Amino acid sequence: MHCLHSKEFTIHYKIVNRLFFSLPCVVFSICLSAKLPESPNLEESGSSFIYGGLCLGDSKDVVLSKLRKNGFIQIYEERDVGVVRCAIRWDGFRFELVSKFKDGKLNLCLIEGNKGWQDFHYHDVVAKEWEALKLRLGKIYGRPTSQQKFPDLFNVPVNDLGGVVTNVWKVEDRLLMLSVRRYETKDCCTDQLLEFSCCTVLIQPIPNKKK
Repeated sequence: MHCLHSKEFTIHYKIVNRLFFSLPCVVFSICLSAKLPESPNLEESGSSFIYGGLCLGDSKDVVLSKLRKNGFIQIYEERDVGVVRCAIRWDGFRFELVSKFKDGKLNLCLIEGNKGWQDFHYHDVVAKEWEALKLRLGKIYGRPTSQQKFPDLFNVPVNDLGGVVTNVWKVEDRLLMLSVRRYETKDCCTDQLLEFSCCTVLIQPIPNKKK
């Protein structure tokens, strides 16, 4: 009978422990996503809203109030980074709407896909969410100003906030960028750095200079 050495046992224990405790979280996330109603579509060019009734320059309190009033759920504030987050659901996928502020006023919105560190996550989740977002953006804003294929994971720079911008739509009153990100974060169980990946859509309003 083969006995595990102390170091081997510790590694095996951490792996089993992580799988045991992460499984309920995965099941909970899937169930939670299934309960989410389909969220409003992206705003068309010319709309006074960035997304979901939110306007450029809204205060944090106004954003929180509008999100609740418009039926968004799982709303919470990350005060340390100055953002408000809530859940949205499109095409069976759960995304997060991130409202970012500058000088206390809403500056832009970011839609973030699911984040994961497993090897299969990039192709089984990120790629599918990226494709769904690309199709949705194309139906509303037409052909992108610039575009490229879904990148290989190793071509996505680590810890670059912009990641790889694959598609850009520049319309009259807003700039939209579909990107793929790859970044490192420390695992709370093993204290090791893990590489996570996700896709994002930046929605940056272009203020009317005539106003």
